[in-house]
Amino acid sequence: MENTQIATSEATWFQKLNPNTKRMFVSFGALLLLIILFGILQTKKFFSEDNIINVIQSVVTYAIVGFGLTFVLVGGGTDLSAGAAMGLAGLISIYLISIGVPIILSIIISILAACLMGLLNGFSVMILGVLPFIATLGTQWVFRGLTNIVTDGRPIFTSNLDPTDQEIFYLIGGGRMVTLTNMMFGQEVNPFEIENGFVRFFAKIPCSVIIAILYGILLYFVLAKTPIGRKIYACGSNVEAARLSGINVVKTRIFAYIICSISATIAGIITTSRISSAQTQAGVGYELEGIAASVLGGVAMSGGEGGIINTVIGAFIIGILRNGLNLCGFNSYWQMVVLGLVIVLAVAAEAFRNRKFT
Repeated sequence: MENTQIATSEATWFQKLNPNTKRMFVSFGALLLLIILFGILQTKKFFSEDNIINVIQSVVTYAIVGFGLTFVLVGGGTDLSAGAAMGLAGLISIYLISIGVPIILSIIISILAACLMGLLNGFSVMILGVLPFIATLGTQWVFRGLTNIVTDGRPIFTSNLDPTDQEIFYLIGGGRMVTLTNMMFGQEVNPFEIENGFVRFFAKIPCSVIIAILYGILLYFVLAKTPIGRKIYACGSNVEAARLSGINVVKTRIFAYIICSISATIAGIITTSRISSAQTQAGVGYELEGIAASVLGGVAMSGGEGGIINTVIGAFIIGILRNGLNLCGFNSYWQMVVLGLVIVLAVAAEAFRNRKFT
């Protein structure tokens, strides 16, 4: 009898949670199960200091692209041009630096270009009335084509930059915290020689992780704590009700597309910095990785539900799943198969939930 009452109490407690919190619990539970599974299968390798850092670094790009896509998905849209925007942004940043534009100014100009890309997506969807899937598929080709036109289909390497600019630019995506402190204070500290485990771990953390954390915190507050964030949720939940309540749906959704392109640009600059080159095929498929991170974390494809924390959880699910499969000896092709099936199951679970409660 007591067990029945406890079970009923727990069920009631879970049922009282709002839908997004329920999704977050489920996604976080799946993440813990993956950690336990791969921790058992590959204990020494999976929980090693270097492997944990590798997982965190791999999550950065998925997460940042996913942050922007979260805005669009929550607002009731989608964006298939994010990966192409990544490639174009990386090209713009390296090209500007190579002709003598300061790094900070080059990044600012790249972000302004991202605003134009997001504006084009928003204009196509909200003003021209093209379906988001078709509109952003078209702009994906536009951005990818521009990348190839400017480079004539060839990559641009940072080795052509001034050595100082090359070192500073690499710090964004490839440098670690110890490298940053060494440059700032003129020291030569080797992280492997640090005795304190926590300090050594922090010293090895990539600078891109800090950028992702700060950017994620900023977008969390924008989406969850500001009027524009509440308007995005309203548009995704019921666009007609949002319009009747006085919300400017056009401006709100265009804002979401701009945020998505800015996020893709930041991810593109980080990726370009890490691999020390702007590749014409950079970012291919990353729009799907970003959508996968959002959906696996609990962001609703139908709009109106989800948030930045959901996407962080989803990005870690992807990162740990890829890393664990790699440690277990699965090649990249099988990883694609497994990840694809997981995404299908996540979307199917959402569809089942919507049918059940409608």
